[in-house]
This record gives sequence, C-alpha cells and structure tokens, in this order.
Amino acid sequence: MTCPALSSTAGTVSVYTLLAFAVAACGVPEGEYFGHIPDDIDPHQLRWCNQGEPDHLDPVRASSTVSAPMILMLFDGLTTYNPDGLPVASLATSWDISDDLRTYTFHLRRDARWSNGRGVTAYDVAYTAMRVANRLTASPNADNIQTVKNVMAYLTRTVAQLRRDAGPYRAGEIVEVLWSPTEAPDLDARAATHTLALRDLGAPETAAYAQVPPGIQVSVVERTGQRATPPSPDGQPWAYVYWQRDAEGVYGWVHADELTVEPNADMQLLVRRVTAKNRPGGAGSIAELAADELAPRPPVYVRGRDLTASTDVLGVSVPDPYTIVFECADPTPYLLALTANRALRTTPIEAVSRWPSRWTQPDRIITSGPMHLTEWKDRDHLTFVRSKTYWNPSEVKLDRIIAISMDDQAATTNYYFTGGCDATATNTIPSTYLPALNGELRGTTYKDYSVAPYLAVYFAQINTKVVTNRHLRRALGFAIDRRPVPRFMHGGEMPTAVLTPGTPIKSLGDADLAACGVTRDTPGLAMVMQSGELCYVPPPGLDYDLAKAKQELELARQELGTLPELTYLYNSGNEAHKQIAEYLQSSWKAVGLDVRIESMEWNSMLDATRTGKFQLLRFGAAGQLADTEGEFLPTFRCASPDNRSKWCNPQFESLMEEARTMRDRKARNAKVREAESVLLEDAPVLPIYVYTQKHLIKPYVRDYPVNLVDQPPLWRAWIDPDWEHHR
Repeated sequence: MTCPALSSTAGTVSVYTLLAFAVAACGVPEGEYFGHIPDDIDPHQLRWCNQGEPDHLDPVRASSTVSAPMILMLFDGLTTYNPDGLPVASLATSWDISDDLRTYTFHLRRDARWSNGRGVTAYDVAYTAMRVANRLTASPNADNIQTVKNVMAYLTRTVAQLRRDAGPYRAGEIVEVLWSPTEAPDLDARAATHTLALRDLGAPETAAYAQVPPGIQVSVVERTGQRATPPSPDGQPWAYVYWQRDAEGVYGWVHADELTVEPNADMQLLVRRVTAKNRPGGAGSIAELAADELAPRPPVYVRGRDLTASTDVLGVSVPDPYTIVFECADPTPYLLALTANRALRTTPIEAVSRWPSRWTQPDRIITSGPMHLTEWKDRDHLTFVRSKTYWNPSEVKLDRIIAISMDDQAATTNYYFTGGCDATATNTIPSTYLPALNGELRGTTYKDYSVAPYLAVYFAQINTKVVTNRHLRRALGFAIDRRPVPRFMHGGEMPTAVLTPGTPIKSLGDADLAACGVTRDTPGLAMVMQSGELCYVPPPGLDYDLAKAKQELELARQELGTLPELTYLYNSGNEAHKQIAEYLQSSWKAVGLDVRIESMEWNSMLDATRTGKFQLLRFGAAGQLADTEGEFLPTFRCASPDNRSKWCNPQFESLMEEARTMRDRKARNAKVREAESVLLEDAPVLPIYVYTQKHLIKPYVRDYPVNLVDQPPLWRAWIDPDWEHHR
C-alpha cells in the first residue's frame, strides 16, 4: 500500500510524535521508492535531515560529525572536498611541497571574500591555525596540525622565544621551557596602568567594543609584524590580547606599548634551545638535522621577562598576504589532505574577537564559504542560503539548504518517509527498518536507499583514569564476539577488533593485494592508501576468546580484590547504539561482569567525554584521509586535546615519534603498525565494527555527494523537478 504524506514544513519537529507511527501504521510501502514523492517539488532548496544538533559551527571548536557538513558549507579552506571526498584547490590555487615533505607553501586566490565584503587573506588562515594551537581556545582539533613545528609545545606552553641573550643563546632564539605543562604560567600575561580599549587592528580608541580596567590582567596572543601576523597599520607595534572578563571573554587589539605591567617578570625558569628541526625558518639535510639532535643544549636559568610566548615559535609564516607556509618538524606526507579538514577552515578575527563562544549565531556570523547561515532554531533546524560573496558561485546549485536537527533515527526516517526531508545524513536509519529497505523483506531494494563504504570505525571507549586496570580492560575486549553484529545491524557492517578501518582483504584486487603484501585468503581488513602502491594492514586486536577473557578477569580480580561497578553510556535516539549496548552487556555478563547501560543525549555525552565523567561509552572515529597515522592514532597521544580515554603510553609515544622521522612510507607504516599494536594490547579502546554509510535520497535530488570520508559538499547537489522525464 502507499501512504499519503502528512502535512509538514521543514524543521517542524513538533509533529515527530505523530510521524513515529507513520511507517508502522501504513506497512511496507509498495513501489520503487520508500519515501513519499511530493507533487510540488521546490527546485531551489534541499531539506536535509542531519544526525542531530551541531555541537559547534566554529571550525576550531567543533568535534563531531554532526557539525562537519555545515562547517564545510560556511567556511572555505585552502582545499575543499570534491564530490568523491578528495581535496581540491579552493582558497589555495596551487601549492609547493618540498622534497623532504617538511615544507608546504600555499598560494591563495585574490578574489575570495568574507560575507562582510572583506577579502580573505593568508593572515586569516594563519589566525585560524594559531587559534587551534592556542591553549585559550581549548580546541579539540590540534591533532590535525600537530606535525607543524612546535604546535603541541605551544599548546602546552613549553616553548618560547628569548627576548634577551641568555648564556650561550641569543635574543630571538626559540627555546624549550623545562617544566611540567600542568604548571606552565602565561609568559605573556600583561596589564596596563590605564584603561585598555579593545578594538579592531588600526581602529581608533573611540571604536572600542570592550574596556579593560587598569591593572586587570590580559594575555597577549600575537603581535603585529611577526612571521604570521599582519603588519602594523601605523608603524607602532600592536598586540592582540585576551581578557577573561566573564565565562566567554573577549579579544581585541591595543597598542603594545600600553602593556607595561608584567606579572610573571621575576619568575625563574630553566630553558634550553630547541633542536634545529623544530626551529621555524631553519633548514638542513637529514644528516645535519640528525647531528643537531645529538649536539649539546645546555640548560640555563632565565627570568619571565626574558621570554615571550610569541607566535614566531610556530612553523607558520605569511611572506605576503596571499602566501602561507607550513613547516613540519618531520616529513608529513598527509598534510595536504588535512588542509580540507575543519581545523584549517578560515575563521574571521573580527567576529571571534567580540564573541569568542557565540560568534556563529546568525546575527553575528561572518562566513567565507558557499552558503551563509540565516537561522538557527535550537534542536530544530538551521537555514543556509546561497552566499552573495563566495568566489565560485557557479558551483552553488541551491538557493537554500535547511538542515533539520533530528537525533532520533525513527523520527528521522519517518519524517523522510512522509516527505519532510529530501535526503538524510549518514546512518540516520534504525536498524529494524533496514530489512525492509535493503530487500530482505520484499525481495527488492528501494531505489532511494543506498549503502556505501565508510572510512569509520565504531568502538567502546574506556576512561583509563577510572578503569585503570589493564587486565580488566583486556577482559572486556576478549569477551566480545563481534561476528553477530552484522546480523542484527542489517547494514553490511564489518566486524573488527582493530582500530584502523579498511576494506576486507578478500575483496581487494590483485594490485592492491600485492601492495598490501597479503593473499586473498588472509583474514581481516586493509587500508588502501594509494591504489596498487601503498597499503596499511593493521595488527590483530583482542578478538573474541572466552578463555582469555576469563583469565584476564581473574588477573584483574587478584590485583584489585573487588571488581569495580561499571557503567556503559550510549547516546539516545539511535536504535543501533542501544542494540550494541545490550549486546555488550550480555557479552560481559557471560564472563562474570555486570555492566550497567545508560543512555544520554548526544551533546551531553560529548561533554562527558571532554570532562572524563564516564567509565565506558559508545564512540567512533571517522577519517578524512586514508592514513591511520594522520587520522586514527593521533587522538591517543598523551598530549592530544582530543584524547578522551586519557590513555598515555610511553612505548606508543616512542613508536609514533620514530615513525614521524621516516620518509619511506612502507617503513613508516611498519612502525605505525607497531604503535597500533601497543594501543590495542593495552585496550583503552575496544573496536566493534567498521561502519557503512546508509542514506535515503529522493530521486529528484541530483549529484548528492556520498563519499568514503562522509564529507558531503551539499551545495553542489541540485533539485530536478522533472526527474521522472530524466530517469
């Protein structure tokens, strides 16, 4: 039978409770398509059901797949994703990569504009990179640029620049500060004896948007005329400062000579020079750099007044307004691919400065991408319209995109079914619906349902600061038989005990089998990095072994005495997460572990991961390039701001550091494989399966971009009201 569509408008989530019964009441639809095809198709807009409410639209602060597609629409990057999910030129029209894979030089177009009419320059890109690296921003995305010289040290305030000669070191030299990052004070804390007028660079004091009272401390973030900052507009040095006036704070420019008070001037510190490979602007052969690693670096004592946490310590420079250079300490073959990532999507200094946490609200946002935000109704929908200032208007096919914020799979699918949205984001379909959609029940797959590969892995995350016992974590891993998962998921998922996602080895072509160094009967998955040339085969993980699970649990009991009570969290509204949670609970009970399961709203669960208020929870990782070193392992580094498991292993760190120095990709992969093995054996994370992408897309939606990395350039899709005549 065919059901009539319920009357609805985009974003009308108040009808969800009615829609939840639509499919059940109407039964399995007849015909070619699962979803209702409206009689009146608007060719100017796409109504898109997202996975939920975005955590942020600020590229530097966002950390979820829910936010990513919208950030791509709003903010341009040096490169962007094409329909296949590969990086292509965008703000940068060309680039040069040094032979040693350490220096990347990008040449920017001159016709890019912000939505306020200001030109986009290399200073905007540099400003965004420095926001990612600055501790004040608390960005979870520093992993994306961690190979750029001194980014992680800058983030932890363990690198600075000498303002005066000290022992064998000269003024201007970059030095390590030898202290614990947890104790690191702000070397650029300053204050003034009079009121500071925070304003845009070059603006008069009368244009100030915030006034800092005399004696109140601010932090200097950058100064004019440095390697990656704009020149002074009046010949006098300017400083860009942050004032923590409230929970949000405010940034602004002031004349640097106003900042006469240095609270940490007399603090005594021990420093030594950084090695040559970490010195911005430095170069040298591999042999010279290796020799310098062994050369003496005597530590010397200095005072706080002798140092500055200048942005000149970073491997980012702007030779001119349309050129930006990134210098990496070690060969980084994947940096180009990362420039399409949200971490380097440009952000506008004039908006961020005034409202650091709220600048993406529709009445304040300034954008550089193909679409512009005009409406954000909390937990309902966001409306994007065609940008009037985007440099490439011909690629924007839609006047309007409405992103509907639905985190309940059944509601999303029923809303699509009744005609409420034209396409759904990845994996917003309940697993119980899949047998009807994929043909298991009716023998024919609906034409508006699609399944595609996905570079993503689903896992149980363990807070190692709470679940400290290694044997207990390993017992949890060995207890999981992952083989039944596809049978109740119905979406072609691939069971896995390894973190790195990939393709089943048995399905690879001959050239890729040769590149992977395996035969077709080799079990497991492989990540094809360059077809026929480069491949990564992950090490085995803690696959199902009931005897080992019980053995590890007994060892944990001997060490702990009493086993702790454990709770596993999963985000609500997703049927599959609940099924997996219940399955894990029963698996763990089979070895004698009683684990509670509890659901939580998505953004609340994200907060729990950031604050460490969990023991076990459902999580996952989606890659944006086929490189486990660049995508899937960095978040387990000790200093990673996105290290949700709080795991820190010296052996893992050492192996990752060794890999960083290697130019030979195969040797590098071998070292990374050792590191992943250490990770899996210590079990801060328990992989469950490799995702597939499941979508519902109306037949009149053309060029809808489904790609391996799930980075859809939605603005390139278009609506064909005459679709029936163009079949």
